[in-house]
Amino acid sequence: MKETPDKSFWDAPHRPLFLLAAVWAALVPLVWLFLDLSNDPVGWHRQEMILGFAGAAMGGYLLTALRHWLKQAGQGAKGPGRHAVQGLVLSWLFGRIAAGQPGDGPMVLLGIAAYPLGLALCLLSPVLSARLWRRMPISLAPVGLLAVGVGLRLGGDGLAAALAMALIVAVVGGRIVPAFLASRAGQATPPQRGALPAMARLADALLALALVSHLAGLSDGVTGGLLLATAAGQVARVGRWPLAAGLAGAQGDLLMLVLAWVWLPVGLTLTAVGLILPDALAGLPLPTGLHTLTMGLMGGMIMAVMARAYMRRAPGVLLAGTGLVLAFALITISTLLRLILYAKPVALSVPATFWCLGWAVFALCALRSMAGPAPHPVLSAARG
Repeated sequence: MKETPDKSFWDAPHRPLFLLAAVWAALVPLVWLFLDLSNDPVGWHRQEMILGFAGAAMGGYLLTALRHWLKQAGQGAKGPGRHAVQGLVLSWLFGRIAAGQPGDGPMVLLGIAAYPLGLALCLLSPVLSARLWRRMPISLAPVGLLAVGVGLRLGGDGLAAALAMALIVAVVGGRIVPAFLASRAGQATPPQRGALPAMARLADALLALALVSHLAGLSDGVTGGLLLATAAGQVARVGRWPLAAGLAGAQGDLLMLVLAWVWLPVGLTLTAVGLILPDALAGLPLPTGLHTLTMGLMGGMIMAVMARAYMRRAPGVLLAGTGLVLAFALITISTLLRLILYAKPVALSVPATFWCLGWAVFALCALRSMAGPAPHPVLSAARG
């Protein structure tokens, strides 16, 4: 039976949450363009890119995926209703107000925690009811995101936050990107759907170990060495992906995903060099390598996934329009400029401007799509 598309803005969780993510991504870097907006632009910027931007995007993605999980389990395409989604949006807005307050008092931390904990509850309740035990770890991902955000709030450890977000992208993106490629290549059942290949598991384990190494206070050389090893592993795992067949015809939706993924090994390598040989690469500072992971990998992958909800549908194919391609290009250019202009702090407003423009264009594309019903499936094309 053909599913009835969602007609209400609130019936499709990705609509309000993806829109919030795009708008917030466009607004947060303004602290670099107008420095008097915040007393602590560095801390607020880091925190809000994790809890505000990535948090809203994660919510839209996971609540959309939840319907698919429940349908596979024979539970129907059910999930949190519109009132639950409205409550999540309100808690997200409350969290942004709380995050802008000074200090680390209980009310501030409670406000920051409201949305991630509410999202985890909306995911865990139906997952437990349907006994989808293997979905429990990803249902707890919002709690991990909260831990990263609170860690930034209390300790300001940018390296730990960047590595944690890279790990989330590696674990989630490392599953969905090859699955989409395999589907486009005509493989009805993507290879290794249930279990990752050994190289992928090893690469992710090394990245987790590098994060633990840093948190445990081991030397930068140890952490950097682990990052170099995981960068090599992340490159090697791509060898099992059906890139040639999946990218045949230069489909923009898959090309965005693959290009965003490229920033993972690049960012890990630059971060490793910054830790092991801080004077190498013409003195490339560590924060520049970390921005490769946050702007290029996290920002690029989030946009590439969210954009799929707004692409035109053809049998078995998603068609990226000019606006979405432009938005992704601007994000890519902003990352490249952040690398090129690292030695000129005065010029860092340039990549920030490109980033803001990219997300503003994306937000306009999202708003334009609201005129019609939400597509089903939301993040992939129906088989032809």
